Amino acid sequence: MAAKICASIAAESPQSMKEMALDAFSRGADFVELRYDFLKPDDLVEAISSAAEFKAKAVFTLRSTAQGGKFAGSEHERLAWLRRMADQMPMLLDIELETLRENDDLADFLETQRSPVLVSWHDFNSTPSSDELADILAEMRVYSNYVKIVTTAKQTDDALRLLDLYEDTIGLNAVIFAMGTEGVISRVLCTIVGNAPFTYASLDNAVAPGQLTVKDMRKLYERIDKRG
Repeated sequence: MAAKICASIAAESPQSMKEMALDAFSRGADFVELRYDFLKPDDLVEAISSAAEFKAKAVFTLRSTAQGGKFAGSEHERLAWLRRMADQMPMLLDIELETLRENDDLADFLETQRSPVLVSWHDFNSTPSSDELADILAEMRVYSNYVKIVTTAKQTDDALRLLDLYEDTIGLNAVIFAMGTEGVISRVLCTIVGNAPFTYASLDNAVAPGQLTVKDMRKLYERIDKRG
């Protein structure tokens, strides 16, 4: 089965976001991650509405600045928007583990709504020990069977250790890889070694360090498939 690719879309207007998403599908992306935090809060209603036709293939993300995102509003406003996004029932709603830890009412709401949640955890500076990562993974299971762990690789071994983490993901749909040049290998292999439901790629300009384009990622997978 061909590996799945999710294109990260970071646009500055609702119209541009929709156009970029459709472009990503035309280039071979299977899914899109809509980075709503790159938009002005006043544009969110229109942007969410414009994604209705492909929300079943979309990951909705509204990342806070504390978590490496760009949302310009308050945390109270962000939580309210996450609830509104959950009501739209996208393929997945990306919510940080820390956000769920600190907001029991949000976690309860999502469980009641049966909203499909992708619990995410990021380390933008390093890759923690394998034991620490295993503990984080165990905590994430409480909230969803879709999880995402992304760290920063300082050396190739960091990326390989992340791939080893897949041995602890039985029963989970786990997306686990490392950012940075040293982590590129994990972006490619997570769908093969770890059977991740998808990996992330960019449309043109990388949204995260080490991110390959949809075109390059698709080309790599096609060559791997031919050799297989």
